[in-house]
Order: sequence, then structure tokens, then C-alpha cells
Amino acid sequence: MKRIPVWVLPVVLALLQLTAWPGLPLLERQRVSAVAVATAVAVTVATAVALLWRRTAPLVVTGVVVGALSVGEWGLPPDSLSAISAADIVALYGVAVLRSQRAAVLTASGLIGWQSAVMAANGEMGADYPAGVGFLVALYVTVVALGRARHRWHADRARAAAELAEAEDRRSRAADNERHRLARELHDVTAHHLTSIVVIASAAQRIGASRPELVTEARDFAARTGRETLAALHRLVALLQWPDERPGGGGTPLEELAEGFRRLGQRVTVTASAAPVPAVADAAYGIAREALTNTLRYAPGSAVDLRLETVPAGVELTVADDGPAAPDGAAAGRLGSGRGLTGMRERAEAVGGTLEAGPRDGGGWQVRAVLPDGPLPAVARVRRPDTDRVIDAAVPLLALVPPAFALLVLVGERSVTPGRAPLAALVIIAHAAPLIWRRNRPWIVLAAAVATMWLWPALLAVGLASLSHGWIAAAGLSVEVLAVHAVARYGRDPVLSWLSMLAVMITTIPAFTLMFVLDPPPEDAGDPPALLLFLMTVIVGVPLAWPVFGAWLTGFLVRRRRDAERLRLEYAIGAAAAEAGAERARVAAGLRAAVLRDTARVAEAADRGDLDQVLQSARTALDGMRGLLNDLRETPADGGRTPQPTLAALPQLAERWRANGRSVTLEVTGAARALGPDVDLSAYRVVELLLAGDTGPVKVRVDLSGDPLRISVTPMPADPGGEVAASLRARLAAVGGALTTGARPEITLPNGEVTSSQPA
Repeated sequence: MKRIPVWVLPVVLALLQLTAWPGLPLLERQRVSAVAVATAVAVTVATAVALLWRRTAPLVVTGVVVGALSVGEWGLPPDSLSAISAADIVALYGVAVLRSQRAAVLTASGLIGWQSAVMAANGEMGADYPAGVGFLVALYVTVVALGRARHRWHADRARAAAELAEAEDRRSRAADNERHRLARELHDVTAHHLTSIVVIASAAQRIGASRPELVTEARDFAARTGRETLAALHRLVALLQWPDERPGGGGTPLEELAEGFRRLGQRVTVTASAAPVPAVADAAYGIAREALTNTLRYAPGSAVDLRLETVPAGVELTVADDGPAAPDGAAAGRLGSGRGLTGMRERAEAVGGTLEAGPRDGGGWQVRAVLPDGPLPAVARVRRPDTDRVIDAAVPLLALVPPAFALLVLVGERSVTPGRAPLAALVIIAHAAPLIWRRNRPWIVLAAAVATMWLWPALLAVGLASLSHGWIAAAGLSVEVLAVHAVARYGRDPVLSWLSMLAVMITTIPAFTLMFVLDPPPEDAGDPPALLLFLMTVIVGVPLAWPVFGAWLTGFLVRRRRDAERLRLEYAIGAAAAEAGAERARVAAGLRAAVLRDTARVAEAADRGDLDQVLQSARTALDGMRGLLNDLRETPADGGRTPQPTLAALPQLAERWRANGRSVTLEVTGAARALGPDVDLSAYRVVELLLAGDTGPVKVRVDLSGDPLRISVTPMPADPGGEVAASLRARLAAVGGALTTGARPEITLPNGEVTSSQPA
């Protein structure tokens, strides 16, 4: 959705103002001085021009608007600036959207004080002065609340876009990361063992005639190492299988993991009484998998006890084995380079936990991890209420203002006696108070709103109210409107949220009808109830239907957008996992086709005493392993795997933002030329960072025609804390680029090959 151009609102206000005054008085040939006309035009033009900068410098604009309107109030007839006087509201809204909550509250307080002083200076210090000040307070508080809600909307969109971009980035790198990890695992676990067999068997062939004992040792080594290498490859293939390909499906993740290791000869028992949050459960699963792999390497055939239990500090995972079950020396050629403690410890620390490992008393090895089950406790500090809490408190207060103002007016006019005012005030509070819970219990809040509406006819029926109280009830219908919005935005089933509109209409109109039946005005006395119901449908129902429908539609659309963002994020995360899984499956198929068969022949030939066949099978298996490793470590030229993003990927980046509803214009000029990989990647990351800083319409220009390469993003994202600029300078410094600020901010990067010791 495109933003309204910044000049539209100032022009509309200026035209309305100049038409209303001095335009109409001059057309009616009223006597208006030239000085007054010049003053009105000057104030209008100055105010309208100032509003052009309300999105970039709202505080300064507010000051200019207050100064210009003050001149108009002093030098023009009363109420002559009726149209342009709304400029202070526009400026305050800009402050609330673009600046901090504190700045918005202070600005609103200043405007309330200024307007109160203007009213006093104009001689409006009568009995209605408190009500007028109260109206000002309600008006400016409402503007601030709406502005902060818009600020929150922008922040949510920016955060959702950043999360989606991060998930898409993880997805683009998922297969590469998994491929590199598997390459390290294959090299660490198997490749160097096959190389050892080839070296020792070749040496035995060369000098076996003079030292026959070496031939026997080489055969024993080949048999033992070949079997261990084969077992390691089978373990790796089992761990690479897709979850639905593994046996034991239908149990808990830890039980399914244990079942896979049981098939490989480990005697694993599982006790899982804790149900941690997803992030902690993922960490526990990864630690358990690595620990079980280590038991298979270093204590094959042993009994392993895996426990996941609740403890005061969170959840505790222990994986303990009772030592090797094979005869001494069977594990002498242990595969791998260690117990993987670093990786397990990193997993634990990533969720705020700890991990320790070491020998058990009486033999064996134990890994113990303690993980917090929930978010980490925040550092104790004084915190201001967050935006949600402020809005939750402000909404009921704002809903109280219209009926409270109506009550004050009716008491002042003696339509409501002072003795009945406290009871009416209690009904007003009871009607609006449930809005505090509109996020968590929207349907209950709606039910409370329509139920408390019926307190007015109930009071009228027992003689504690009169028909005049109907004006208070009508002023309080904003509660129903806000409740309908809450149902559409936060209700459990969005498809049924339209029923909230029906509930409001079929309960509100009969309530007002009953009030007229119980206390009809003299001119309507004797009218049948059916006629009164028709009149209330026209007088109350038709005007009420528009704001009710608007509230439902806005809530429904906001919810649909957020649900769409969540689904896109979940899809990107799921796609990353799927691509990594597909890479694992591809590697498993490669192992089966190229390595497993010949590795099995190594041990078989060694058992037969055929050293020539041992050497041939080991070389064949090693060639297959090396081919698979080379395939894992290299990115094919056909683009089958996603490389790191470069400037060529900017159209896809812009398209992702457009899919989120943002207007992104991309303009690339200059002939395409070869860039250094660091510069190409950094240019993409710079644009990605600047786009993630805002959600409004943006234009990206990339100029490749000269040296240096130039990038501009218009408008630049708001950066009150300087974090965006700091991130930009850090990235640009790595490749010799620069950020120039001023009226036309620009990023420059060297348009050629760059040699840098820092990562881009």
C-alpha cells in the first residue's frame, strides 16, 4: 500500500482554510481588512509549508505550527482559522509516529497548555472552561495513542521483514552449511582411515618378502579398521536419513533417536519426563545425538542411560554409558577426533545452559547438561511500561471520554440531576473497563460491552434514570466499536469474527428502543413499539453500522497481514530444514553408491588374507570418498546450489519486500562489470540492511557506470540510535567503502577487485 504524498494534506488544509476565511467573507462582500487577509494568507502558507517536513522533522514542524497559529489567534477574528488550526494535530501525530513515546507525551502536554492559554486569552474562562480543557486532553491523548499505534505498526512490519529476510538467508545457505558440515564429518570419521589402510597395505606389499610379520599386521589392521570404518559409515547413513525413514516412528524425538542407535548395537534406555520449550528441546536433542554418537565410537555395545528430567534450574539431560563392551583393544583405533564436547557445550550455552562431561565412578563416561526451561531472566533494571501496556491502559480511558463529556454537559444543562450523576458515572466505567482485556479475551469483552449497555434501560425501568441518559449511552458506543475491532484482530477464529458486528447491532438497537418505550418524549407518546424500533434502526443503527464495519475490517486486515507474515516465515524456516535434509539424503545416497560396498570388501578381503584385494578395494573406496568430498566442497557452475547473494540478486530481494506489501523501486544503471567477490557481496548486504530499517516506500539506485560504485536509498531509514549507520560503516570499512551523509546520503564502494584482510 502506497503512502499518501507528503504534500497532499497541507494543500488540502490550506485550500479549505483560504476558502473558509477570507474566501467566503470576501465573496459575501463582508468588510475584511487587507491586513487581516494578508495575515491569514501568511499564517496559512507558513503552516502548510512547515507540514511538508512533518515526516522528517516533526518536532521542529510542531514548533513552527504553534508559532504561526499563535500569530493568527492574536491578529485575526475568533474562529477564523478553523481549518488550518488542525495542523497542530497533524504535527503531533507525526511526533508520536516518528519519535519516542516520551517526546510525544511532552509535546502533547505542551500543546494542551498552549491551547488552554489561548482559550483563556480569548475570554473563554466561563463554566464550560473545565469541559473544554477536558476535551483538549482527550483529543491530544487520542492523537498520541493513534500515533504510537502507527509507530508500533511500522516497527512490527520492519521486524517481520527482518525476520523473514534472515530466514530466507538461512534458507539460501542451509544446503551449503549442511554440505560443509558433512564434508568435515566424512573426512574426520572415514577418509583418513581408508588412507591409512592404503598406506600400510602398500608398505606391506613392498617389504613383505623381507618382513613377513608386517603382512600379518597389515591384514589385521585392515580387517579391524575396515570394520570400524564400515560401522562409522553405517552410523552416518542412519543419522542422515529423513525422520520418516527412521524406524520407531511415532514415539518422542529422543526415543526415535535412541531406536536408531539400538539398531547399531547400543543398548539405550530412555527416561524423558520433562517437556521443555521448543528451543531447549532442540538443544537437548542435538546434545543427546552427539553424546550417543560418541558412545558408539568409544564404547560400542555398552549400556547407555539417556535421561531428560525436570530440575529446579530447568531441565537436566544426562547420557551415561558403562564403558566398552568389546574386549580390550577393540576400540584402539577409535574413529573421530574427540568427544565433540565443544559442539555440545556450544549448544548448551546457546540457550543459557551449562554442560560438563567426564569419567563416571566405576567406569564409563557421562555427559550432563542443565538447560533453562524458558526465557532467560532479564538483568534487573528500571523499565518503563512497554507500548502494549500503555495502549491497553489508554484505550479504556479514551472510551470513557465521550460519555463522561456527555454527562458533564447534561448535568450542566440540568437534564441530569447531580444526585444521579455518580450512578451514571459508575455505569460508564463498568461499560468501558473490560476493554483492558481486549487482547486476551476479545469475545468476553464484547459480551460485557453489549451486556452493560442494557444497564441504561434497566436503570430507567426502576426510575433511576431518564431518557436524557440515552445521550450518555449513545456517546459510549465507542466501546462496542473497539470491542468489534478486538474480536476481528485477536479473536480465536477470524472467520467467525463477523458475528461480532451482528451481535452489536441486534443488542444495541433494542436497548435504545426500550428506553424510548419506558420514557417516551411527549411527541412520541403512544407510538407502537414496532414504529419506535424502526426509528431507532434509522437513527441509531444506520450511523452505528459504518464505524462498526470499519473497526471490524481494519482488525481483520491487520490480522490477515500478520498471519501471512508468520506463514511466510514458517515456510522459509521449514524450507531451510528441508533443503538441509535433502542434502543429507543426497550424501547418504552417495555413500551407499560409492563407498559402502568397497569398504565392506576391505574387511572381507583382509579376513581371507588377500592383501591385493584389500589394497584395491581400499583405493576404490577412497576414490569414491574423495569424489564425494570434492562434490561437497565445491559449488557447481550450473547454479544447482545457492551461492552467496550479490548485486545480481537485488531484484529477488526487492520482490520479497513487494510481496509483503511494500513499494520498492530498483534502478540499476551502467554496464554490468566484474566486481570483486567481497565488494559484490557487501553491496548486496548494504542494500539489504537499509531496506530492513523501514517499511515505507523506497527507491534504490545502484550506479555501476563509474568507479566507485554508488548506492543510494531514498528515503534513508530512520536511525535515531545510530545503529544502522554504525553497521554500515563497519561493513563498508572492510572493503574500502564509505558512507556520505547530508542532504543526499550515498554509499560508495570500489568498483573492482579488492584485497582485504577483513571479512566482508
